[in-house]
Amino acid sequence: RSLLTALPLLEGKKLLSAVAVAELGDSYRFLRRLENRLQERNDEQTHELPQDEAGRARLAFARGEPGWPDLESQVARQRERVSGHFRRLLFGPAEPAVSADAVRALKTILEPGPDESRLESLRGVGLHDPAAILERLDLLRDSGYLRRLDETGRRRLQTLLPRLLQAISGDDHEAIVLSRLLHVIERIAGRTVYLALLNENKAARQRLVELCTQSQFLADQIAAFPLLLDELLDERLFESTPTRGELEHDLRARMAGADAADPERQVDLLRQFQRAAVFRVAVPDLTGRLPVMKVSDRLTDIAELIVGEALDLSWGQIVVRHGVPGYGPADSALSQAGMIVVAYGKFGGIELGYGSDLDLVFLHDSAGEFQSTAGPAAVDNGVFFLRLVQRLVHLLTVHSAAGRLYEVDTRLRPSGKGGLLVQSIAGFGDYQRSEAWTWEHQALLRARAVAGPPALRERFESVRCDILRFGIRRETLRDEVRKMRERMRSELSRSATGQFDIKQDPGGITDIEFLAQYWTLRWCDRHAELVTYSDNIRQLESLASIDLVPQATVDLLTGAYRAYRQRMHHLSLDKADTVVPEAEFAAVREQVSAVWRAAMEQ
Repeated sequence: RSLLTALPLLEGKKLLSAVAVAELGDSYRFLRRLENRLQERNDEQTHELPQDEAGRARLAFARGEPGWPDLESQVARQRERVSGHFRRLLFGPAEPAVSADAVRALKTILEPGPDESRLESLRGVGLHDPAAILERLDLLRDSGYLRRLDETGRRRLQTLLPRLLQAISGDDHEAIVLSRLLHVIERIAGRTVYLALLNENKAARQRLVELCTQSQFLADQIAAFPLLLDELLDERLFESTPTRGELEHDLRARMAGADAADPERQVDLLRQFQRAAVFRVAVPDLTGRLPVMKVSDRLTDIAELIVGEALDLSWGQIVVRHGVPGYGPADSALSQAGMIVVAYGKFGGIELGYGSDLDLVFLHDSAGEFQSTAGPAAVDNGVFFLRLVQRLVHLLTVHSAAGRLYEVDTRLRPSGKGGLLVQSIAGFGDYQRSEAWTWEHQALLRARAVAGPPALRERFESVRCDILRFGIRRETLRDEVRKMRERMRSELSRSATGQFDIKQDPGGITDIEFLAQYWTLRWCDRHAELVTYSDNIRQLESLASIDLVPQATVDLLTGAYRAYRQRMHHLSLDKADTVVPEAEFAAVREQVSAVWRAAMEQ
């Protein structure tokens, strides 16, 4: 409740600078002491400085100043200091007003009138394609959005439009950028306070224009979730990305307001966290300030935090009904059974992209003569864990007011779609050793336990390493890897003549992944450190560090892998397919293909 206690806590993150904290603290103390002296005179609640000469002299004396002019000067300095911090924090740097001529010319741009005069108005602010701009503005004029705006909203929009048109003038894709901007504005709907924000805060407006210039994905994110406009106030938006610790703190803060009896609200809060977090990753990514590997790290962190939180929520909801699952001999104390979530694919390999699915497998440690819950509606542990997984998948995939969290794919579980949705870790190990195909062992290389009890996660990692080192059929390994790769190329490539599918075509991402997996599985029985990591880059680097693959070859593959993934990230941000003209990566593609042929076909 104390401002002077709270103020220092605001330093850092995206709140207040150290200078602002110090100066505001000093100003607060000065003004509170001034207020105290004012109110001590007649013991009255007043906040007005005296107007009479005697009162001013008395107040100056009470504050230890030589006279009123000295005190008045100090008050003015403190007020200006506080006002300056207020303006910078809430409204950004000051900006010159849009010229009166530009305002007059564009103020009626949404009103019916001769096209030529309206086109001339657009040319007057430097727009190169006024016809396309006018066409989009006419769509706005005839939209239901404009008809629903009240007088205040219309006035704010009339002020904002000239500024946006000036901001996009000279861009090579003016009409596209304007279309994205207006899509955001139309989705704001009746929340015209955001129009005021964009009018009053030049920095926020410039950031919005820049984001809409760079990416359809970011424009769609803001349009779908207008609360992201608040992120535009943060000057660090283009310069940094949150750490995992900061992401976790944000999630904890958001979920603190969730009611355990309101699962819909819980999902909404998770979705709000995801939207804001992904947005804060995508912005520095698109502005070239975040390497592709760090992008995937942060997107994977976000998914791990959400899956962990969703598992905790699901566990609490199922335990309330059925009780805690126990297992062990029927005539002794029982142990509490637990369940882990194992991530495969891009999630397991710490390589998530924007819009990636989550490949998940679920394992529990229940075993023994007695396996049952202890609640009012007791059920067999198998039933408990099945309902737990169904609840977890529901939380992750259900459409809420804020959208869906993730698409979840559970087909990588033992025996595929026909197998159990959740299985014991002992049964999982038996299947992997005796029945699994080589492609399932390739997939296991990229598997990680991402949620659940730490002891069970460690047990899974031990089982995983043991299977990969001693459960592989190495005598047929190369043939099986090559056949699976050839099948994927023929069935999954989406390229036409003159195109290159970055993921599936020869020389692409999957060739690099299969090479890393083949080499790792081939030699990991003799080199345990090869199965330590689940991501392709570190698997390849481990192979080079032991001199199993030449460093030059690994450098070539990891460089190509990063370039491919960077391109795929940005294509997905613009909702584009991962197919590009074949000339784009011609040289790199041929180099990767040469490595493939040398390793797999000779």
